[in-house]
Amino acid sequence: MLGAPLFGAGLLLGPAAGHFYADNNRRAWVGIGIRTGGALLPILATAGRSGYAGLGAFLVTAPIGGAVILVSAIYDIVVADNAARQYNRTHGLRVSDIRVVPTAGGTMGNQVGLTVEVGL
Repeated sequence: MLGAPLFGAGLLLGPAAGHFYADNNRRAWVGIGIRTGGALLPILATAGRSGYAGLGAFLVTAPIGGAVILVSAIYDIVVADNAARQYNRTHGLRVSDIRVVPTAGGTMGNQVGLTVEVGL
Protein backbone atom coordinates (compact mmCIF):
# COMPACT_ATOMS: atom_id res chain seq x y z
CA MET A 1 0.00 0.00 0.00
CA LEU A 2 2.80 2.42 0.80
CA GLY A 3 4.46 1.90 -2.57
CA ALA A 4 1.29 2.63 -4.58
CA PRO A 5 1.76 6.43 -4.65
CA LEU A 6 5.38 5.99 -5.76
CA PHE A 7 4.34 3.55 -8.47
CA GLY A 8 1.60 5.92 -9.62
CA ALA A 9 3.94 8.91 -9.70
CA GLY A 10 6.54 6.85 -11.56
CA LEU A 11 3.95 5.79 -14.15
CA LEU A 12 2.81 9.37 -14.70
CA LEU A 13 6.25 11.03 -14.66
CA GLY A 14 8.71 8.29 -15.64
CA PRO A 15 7.94 8.05 -19.37
CA ALA A 16 8.56 11.81 -19.68
CA ALA A 17 12.11 11.61 -18.30
CA GLY A 18 13.66 11.05 -21.73
CA HIS A 19 11.84 14.07 -23.12
CA PHE A 20 13.05 16.26 -20.27
CA TYR A 21 16.59 14.99 -20.92
CA ALA A 22 16.29 15.88 -24.62
CA ASP A 23 14.94 19.38 -23.82
CA ASN A 24 11.64 18.32 -25.34
CA ASN A 25 9.72 19.78 -22.40
CA ARG A 26 6.47 20.45 -24.23
CA ARG A 27 6.12 16.79 -25.25
CA ALA A 28 6.98 15.71 -21.69
CA TRP A 29 4.27 17.90 -20.14
CA VAL A 30 1.68 16.86 -22.74
CA GLY A 31 2.33 13.20 -21.91
CA ILE A 32 2.13 13.86 -18.16
CA GLY A 33 -1.16 15.71 -18.73
CA ILE A 34 -2.64 12.89 -20.79
CA ARG A 35 -1.67 10.26 -18.21
CA THR A 36 -2.98 12.42 -15.36
CA GLY A 37 -6.26 12.84 -17.24
CA GLY A 38 -6.49 9.08 -17.66
CA ALA A 39 -5.92 8.61 -13.92
CA LEU A 40 -8.55 11.23 -13.04
CA LEU A 41 -11.17 9.94 -15.48
CA PRO A 42 -12.75 7.35 -13.15
CA ILE A 43 -12.62 9.77 -10.21
CA LEU A 44 -14.36 12.53 -12.15
CA ALA A 45 -16.91 10.11 -13.63
CA THR A 46 -17.97 8.90 -10.19
CA ALA A 47 -18.09 12.33 -8.55
CA GLY A 48 -21.56 12.94 -7.13
CA ARG A 49 -22.75 9.40 -7.83
CA SER A 50 -23.36 6.75 -5.24
CA GLY A 51 -24.33 3.14 -5.11
CA TYR A 52 -24.70 1.24 -8.36
CA ALA A 53 -24.57 4.39 -10.49
CA GLY A 54 -21.13 5.23 -9.09
CA LEU A 55 -19.93 1.66 -9.39
CA GLY A 56 -21.16 1.41 -12.98
CA ALA A 57 -19.47 4.66 -13.95
CA PHE A 58 -16.25 3.48 -12.32
CA LEU A 59 -16.34 0.07 -14.02
CA VAL A 60 -16.77 1.72 -17.42
CA THR A 61 -14.23 4.54 -17.04
CA ALA A 62 -11.46 2.77 -15.09
CA PRO A 63 -10.40 0.50 -18.00
CA ILE A 64 -10.60 3.45 -20.40
CA GLY A 65 -8.44 5.57 -18.10
CA GLY A 66 -6.00 2.70 -17.67
CA ALA A 67 -5.73 2.23 -21.42
CA VAL A 68 -5.09 5.97 -21.89
CA ILE A 69 -2.29 5.83 -19.31
CA LEU A 70 -0.74 2.70 -20.83
CA VAL A 71 -0.85 3.88 -24.45
CA SER A 72 0.50 7.33 -23.52
CA ALA A 73 3.33 5.81 -21.46
CA ILE A 74 4.34 3.41 -24.24
CA TYR A 75 4.22 6.20 -26.83
CA ASP A 76 6.37 8.53 -24.71
CA ILE A 77 8.94 5.82 -24.02
CA VAL A 78 9.24 4.91 -27.71
CA VAL A 79 9.41 8.52 -28.93
CA ALA A 80 11.75 9.64 -26.12
CA ASP A 81 14.37 7.17 -27.31
CA ASN A 82 14.58 8.91 -30.68
CA ALA A 83 14.52 12.37 -29.06
CA ALA A 84 17.38 11.45 -26.73
CA ARG A 85 19.43 10.02 -29.61
CA GLN A 86 18.88 13.17 -31.65
CA TYR A 87 19.82 15.34 -28.66
CA ASN A 88 23.02 13.33 -28.15
CA ARG A 89 23.96 13.63 -31.84
CA THR A 90 23.29 17.38 -31.83
CA HIS A 91 25.44 17.90 -28.73
CA GLY A 92 28.22 15.53 -29.78
CA LEU A 93 27.50 12.95 -27.08
CA ARG A 94 28.20 9.36 -27.97
CA VAL A 95 27.46 6.17 -26.09
CA SER A 96 29.78 3.44 -27.27
CA ASP A 97 28.45 0.47 -25.34
CA ILE A 98 25.32 -0.38 -23.36
CA ARG A 99 24.86 -3.73 -21.65
CA VAL A 100 21.93 -4.96 -19.58
CA VAL A 101 22.93 -7.93 -17.43
CA PRO A 102 20.61 -9.98 -15.21
CA THR A 103 21.95 -10.29 -11.66
CA ALA A 104 21.21 -12.52 -8.70
CA GLY A 105 22.48 -12.15 -5.19
CA GLY A 106 21.49 -11.21 -1.70
CA THR A 107 22.22 -13.06 1.51
CA MET A 108 20.26 -16.13 0.42
CA GLY A 109 20.67 -15.73 -3.35
CA ASN A 110 17.00 -14.86 -3.72
CA GLN A 111 17.30 -11.30 -5.01
CA VAL A 112 17.19 -10.82 -8.76
CA GLY A 113 17.56 -7.68 -10.81
CA LEU A 114 19.17 -6.01 -13.77
CA THR A 115 22.46 -4.16 -14.00
CA VAL A 116 22.86 -1.53 -16.71
CA GLU A 117 26.42 -0.76 -17.78
CA VAL A 118 27.04 2.24 -20.03
CA GLY A 119 30.40 2.93 -21.66
CA LEU A 120 30.96 6.47 -22.85
